[in-house]
Amino acid sequence: MRDSDHHLFYSNNITGGTITLDSGEVNHAVSVLRITTGQPIRITDGNGTIYECQCADIQKQSITCNILNKTTAPGIIPELTLLAGLPDKEHFETILEHAAALGVCRIVPLIMDHCRKPWWEAWDKSSQRFTAKMIVSMKQCLYPYIPVLDDPISLDKIIDTCDKPLIIADQHGKKLSDADISPYKKLSCLIGPPGGISENESKLLESRGLLTVAISSTRLRTEVAATALCSRIMSAYL
Repeated sequence: MRDSDHHLFYSNNITGGTITLDSGEVNHAVSVLRITTGQPIRITDGNGTIYECQCADIQKQSITCNILNKTTAPGIIPELTLLAGLPDKEHFETILEHAAALGVCRIVPLIMDHCRKPWWEAWDKSSQRFTAKMIVSMKQCLYPYIPVLDDPISLDKIIDTCDKPLIIADQHGKKLSDADISPYKKLSCLIGPPGGISENESKLLESRGLLTVAISSTRLRTEVAATALCSRIMSAYL
């Protein structure tokens, strides 16, 4: 196996001084990376803790690892909440993957006026898959935090409780400057659904005096816009 620092596994099955990897992680560890008993391995619980471990027992469906040491990685500043108007399911999964890779802290799926077919009515059936998508992305980028994923909610029910400032992507908005956001350790951003933000929703947002910014000279798909806006905000803190 390559240097263990190049790989990060996930498990929340922690008992005393041991961690157990499930069958999905076993396939990657054994079949792909050729991990054997006695080798070092790094595992995270998705809450910022990284466990330095040694593989103790490798089975077909699980790997038991002894914990040698643990550290807590600092979280990315700012703590960014992404409010995303719900696109089609596959494009929402892309948003989850990219947001996790960028270090977004929380994702709020928004039910907005121009959202299309309401696939989210069966949210519970998809939530496990959504978490799995974020875990894969978290492991690939070696950032040991899984974003908090809220249940779908309407804009009027979340707008007054999300972290401020709330930055809204709009093709006709102002250019976002570092000075607009760098003083804040917590903030939120909003991307509309594929149909855009409705007139009533625009009035609701305008009444709160929120920051509207342009992130591109062209019109972007929801998943591309979400990635571009989050990346632009994060870059102000580098």
